[in-house]
Amino acid sequence: MSPPVRSTVASRLGEATAQFFRLARPSSPVVATDPNDDERGYALESLAEGTEQLRQMPIEPLPFRIGRRPGLELVLPSHCVSRVHAEISEHDGVLFIRDLDSRNGTFVNHVPISEAEIAEGDIVHLGDFEFRIGRQTTGPSDGNGAATATYAPFALSQQFREGARALKELLLRGDVTAEFQPIVFVPSGRLAFFEALGRGTHPDLPRSPVELLQIAESVGAEVDLSRLFRRRAVELVSARSHVTGLFLNTHPSELREPGLVESMEELRSLAPDVDLTLEIHESALARPEVMAALRDHLSEINVGLAYDDFGAGQARLLELAEAPPHYLKFDRRFVMGIDQAPPSRQRLVASLVAAARELLVKTVAEGVETAAEAEVCARLGFSLAQGYHFGRPAPVDAF
Repeated sequence: MSPPVRSTVASRLGEATAQFFRLARPSSPVVATDPNDDERGYALESLAEGTEQLRQMPIEPLPFRIGRRPGLELVLPSHCVSRVHAEISEHDGVLFIRDLDSRNGTFVNHVPISEAEIAEGDIVHLGDFEFRIGRQTTGPSDGNGAATATYAPFALSQQFREGARALKELLLRGDVTAEFQPIVFVPSGRLAFFEALGRGTHPDLPRSPVELLQIAESVGAEVDLSRLFRRRAVELVSARSHVTGLFLNTHPSELREPGLVESMEELRSLAPDVDLTLEIHESALARPEVMAALRDHLSEINVGLAYDDFGAGQARLLELAEAPPHYLKFDRRFVMGIDQAPPSRQRLVASLVAAARELLVKTVAEGVETAAEAEVCARLGFSLAQGYHFGRPAPVDAF
């Protein structure tokens, strides 16, 4: 069963915490788009070397010539760039880039071109400079003369990840699915929950959620993608009576932005009969007061809280006591080979499990791959277990 609703929580939260969790994003569908995109001009985006600071150069006026020669619209001071290297123009509302017989070539998404259409998210290389096509977030240029790039050139393909253009399509179309891995009671092995694991389905993007989130991070869309993964998982199980509980993952950025609790409240309305639990990486325990507030807010909407990968960085026992979750998932390094581990290691794990039990926290052993590991985990006091021994991630219809 999900944790009970506690009606007195909101009155005990400070205004700052309440504001931290207030709704700031629209409800579904989740898309990383700006309704004013068509009204904003295009820009060449670059990253200052060795930093994540984004710089923009408006692509105006058109035609927009780029090269080493003074007086061009963009001057790139590098001998890898030709005097007049490339030109960007517009035809019927579409941007094109044309190579002007440069010595080292012009590349769009790592493919050499003589002329090609470009759009938001495309990556352009000119000599040893790398740019991404974006929308202007600053005011338009005054058009009074050429601009000179003041940042240093950087190695080819070291800054921007490919796929930003296709990722926008993925978010617009909802091109994701989910696979599900069983979480079972021990020692019985009886099914308790599933963990939902997002997967991509866009033909031009990786299927792996790790790779997709890395692309999303490069364009600031990781929160949108994470929420889309969760929503699709709940949609897939909402009409399946055999799925009674679901663990849902988060991205760390979601703790820095408002709207997390509200996004879960929406999912609760989509699947009122499914026990939902939100997984947060244990590193978030560095801010126990925020996690305690999050736990209480989730409890109010009948959603559980789990800390994932406990002990992956450090076992935050003091913070755990200040902000205990409903579930604590022990990192697989505690579990791997536990049946062959020396008694001292087994006693350590047992003591951590017992400490969690004292806080009324249910414990989950992650990464259980053998029957022997499962048996020892049950003996050490774990409430639940997850791993290939009990089932690999698979589509919901496989269960």
